[in-house]
Amino acid sequence: MILRMQLVAVAALLGAAACATGGDTSPPASPGVAQAASPAAAPASATPADTRPPGQRLYAKHCLPCHQADGGGVPNMQPPIVGGTWVKGDAQALALFVMTGGFGSAERKDSANDNVMPEFRQLADADLAEILSYIRAKFGGGGSAVTASDVAAARARL
Repeated sequence: MILRMQLVAVAALLGAAACATGGDTSPPASPGVAQAASPAAAPASATPADTRPPGQRLYAKHCLPCHQADGGGVPNMQPPIVGGTWVKGDAQALALFVMTGGFGSAERKDSANDNVMPEFRQLADADLAEILSYIRAKFGGGGSAVTASDVAAARARL
C-alpha cells in the first residue's frame, strides 16, 4: 500500500513537471553539442505567453502537484479541496489556513491522511489572494473573491 501511494505521488509530480514544461519531455541538449535547427522551429527567444489568469497560473505553480488540476487531491496522500469547508468559508480564515500550512496541525484538517500542507506565508498578499480567489471560484462553488486586504488582515493575526 505504501509503495502504491509513493507511485501515485511520483506520478502526480511527473505530471506537474510535464505541465510546467508544456509537455516537452525531450532530453536537454548535451553541453557543447550544436543542435540542428528545424525549419519549423520558432526562435528560442519566442516563448509563448502564458495567457492563464494569475490565480490559475499561481495555483499551478504552488498547489497543483498536491491538489491536482481538478482539486481532487492525490488519493490517500493529499486531500481534495473541492467543496472543502475551508475553501467555502471566511476569506481571512482560509488565508490563515494556507499561510500556516493548515494551522500546522493534522488534527485541524478535513481529511484523515497524515500529510500536512507546507506553509505559504512567504507569498505576497496579492499572489495569495489570486490563488485563493481562483480556488474559491473553481473548487468552492463560486465563492467570492479574496482580496489582498483580506490576506493582509489575516497576516496581521499571525
